Amino acid sequence: MKNPNLGPDGYRERCRRVLERLDPDTVAVVAGGPEESGLRIFRQTNDFYYLTGVEAPQSYVLLDRRNNTTTLFLPHQTERERESSGPIPSVESADDVIAASGVDEVLGVEKLATKLERVAKIYTPFRDGAGSMTSWDTQIAGRNGRFSDPWDGSLDRFAHFIELLRRRYPVAEIRDLAPIINDLRIVKDQHELELLRRAGKITAKGIIEAMKSTQPGLYEYQLAAVLDYVYMNHGARGRSYNVIMASGANTWHGHYGANSSILRDGDLILGDCAPDYRYYASDIGRMWPVNGKYTDEQRQLYGFMVEFHKAYLEEIRPGLTDEQIRITVAARMKKIAAATKWIRPSFEKAAQWALDFPYHMSHPVGLACHDDGHYRGKPLVPGVVLALDPQIRVDEERKYVRVEDTIVVTENGVENLTKDAPLELDDVEALMKHEGMVQRYPADAFPLFPLC
Repeated sequence: MKNPNLGPDGYRERCRRVLERLDPDTVAVVAGGPEESGLRIFRQTNDFYYLTGVEAPQSYVLLDRRNNTTTLFLPHQTERERESSGPIPSVESADDVIAASGVDEVLGVEKLATKLERVAKIYTPFRDGAGSMTSWDTQIAGRNGRFSDPWDGSLDRFAHFIELLRRRYPVAEIRDLAPIINDLRIVKDQHELELLRRAGKITAKGIIEAMKSTQPGLYEYQLAAVLDYVYMNHGARGRSYNVIMASGANTWHGHYGANSSILRDGDLILGDCAPDYRYYASDIGRMWPVNGKYTDEQRQLYGFMVEFHKAYLEEIRPGLTDEQIRITVAARMKKIAAATKWIRPSFEKAAQWALDFPYHMSHPVGLACHDDGHYRGKPLVPGVVLALDPQIRVDEERKYVRVEDTIVVTENGVENLTKDAPLELDDVEALMKHEGMVQRYPADAFPLFPLC
């Protein structure tokens, strides 16, 4: 793509759309991400980046409905800091920041307090700001873990920010801004779709290279390393979530992340990962045989889910709800299941489970893999991006199979953003006859330390 940056007019339009949804004589304030305490490169939180495109820690943006203006509150950067680490968006570079982000004014962080005085109503997101390799569900899990620990219970930065607003401005009513931002973020604009297309292509390239690199005797982490190389070699910051490279019995765990087992002849691999490309994620799931040839059992179960997947791709279109689509697809697949000579009764039972499972159309995808926003229960509209994730479980044998792509709803149906990764089983087997990175650049492999 020619210009990966949205530009000032685009960010200004996003802020305008938030402002027009606020009550009169109110303000909205969104806190950016904190300064990194370790050696990681700073990554801005998603809501803040969506509205401003500014990558600076300890920053805030104020959307003022009283005069329909947007003000950024940024840290200061001394000349010594600039010489040491390079420039960051700051008060000292206000003109450049305004030109890039489209805001009306840039002030120091210390000026925010006076702008919030005598405001009757303040909007701010009632949630943690998702950043690097995080999303709403991982944030909830982390918060629940802290709150259930009697020796912790600490508030995250954003819950603490809300508490400060309530204490410092006791007369003001504090309202949740998240639903307003969610309604905007669930439908992607053309700039976002271009970034998501690029992220999807990089995702598929990584899976293709992992398939070609697979052979018995390697470790799961070696295939995970292949994905890392492909992503960063194509301009990604890294991953948008941890690599799932589950082989054999590990495939039962849908979000397995240890990646420490050896690949064994006859086993199946579940590969699931995507890059963080200019703040945008993707999602994919493919299963392929370690030895390059599906067994009859693998071919029947995975093949059934591939057909399930293709049925969804044909039936999803705007104007229908996810439940309407599910019922249509289930009716189609019921005929296929009935005509199938299942290898074992447990497979037939599992197929019925898949027919009844309500969430083959999965989570939204965007600035996070599990993105903010909601599409369920209402007619789909063009621009909604989601993970299509049909799956099946054979509980008696602890077998779990899924196939996943990132799709965008279009005017006439869907566009598959990760379609470059082979879906058909014969195509996977043909691809795996080619040599991959691990074979071209062999390295010593060692078992990882066992997990306690």
